Amino acid sequence: MSLEWLLLPLVLGLIYWWDTSAAKDRARSTAKYQCEQQDVQLLDDTVALKKTRLKRDNKGHISPLRQFTFEFSSDGEQRTQGELHLLGKKVIHLHLEAHRIH
Repeated sequence: MSLEWLLLPLVLGLIYWWDTSAAKDRARSTAKYQCEQQDVQLLDDTVALKKTRLKRDNKGHISPLRQFTFEFSSDGEQRTQGELHLLGKKVIHLHLEAHRIH
């Protein structure tokens, strides 16, 4: 077995890690912006990757669909769930559960 075949999984793994890292940063900044618009606080300043799969976009190209969850609070006491989906680099779904308005 040649060295190229041994390095291929490592290179593919690094590309996947880098792309997922960039998607997580985009999801976090989008969630933070949406929380600011809704006058709620993004808790822990983070999002968590829930699920990844492949899906076709509206042009028929196969792209990774990444589902992220995050928590926010409207009153500083209750933790409420939010969900965000990225198809490739595009946000296709953003949902904040019902929460108390102060």
